Amino acid sequence: MTGPVVPDGVPAAARGGVLTDSGTNPAAPGDAPPNDPAGRGWTSIADRVVEKTAAQAALEVDHVHGISRQRISRALRSGGGVEAHAAIDGGLAQLRVEIEVDYPAPVRQITRQVRRHVRDRVTRLCGLTVTDVDITVAALRLETLQVRRVL
Repeated sequence: MTGPVVPDGVPAAARGGVLTDSGTNPAAPGDAPPNDPAGRGWTSIADRVVEKTAAQAALEVDHVHGISRQRISRALRSGGGVEAHAAIDGGLAQLRVEIEVDYPAPVRQITRQVRRHVRDRVTRLCGLTVTDVDITVAALRLETLQVRRVL
């Protein structure tokens, strides 16, 4: 046999068709696109979208905050004051996230939860395989009660 072979063992050329981008589904001239989504085209997700997804996911974990006002000017690129960076290579993503954590919350436990949640959300929402989630805890945030001023 010559030429690409489709799953049923018959070469695409013998069917009078050509292979689609997915490399497995033959398409005869004039046929409608196959039902297989992989054969219809490709999707590109910008790094910025992945960064915003990661930043929002980090904020969904208890005891996690975006970086405070003193540092917010550096983090305007990210959503909610969380600074997030993504490096994407094909279907793989490496993420870096910078957060603040409540004091006296257990920092290691919180960062494990953030890492797990960010990985899950980016994988589910963006369809990427997350290889690394590096987390920097930039500061600890004291939960202070608002003191009511009497004038």
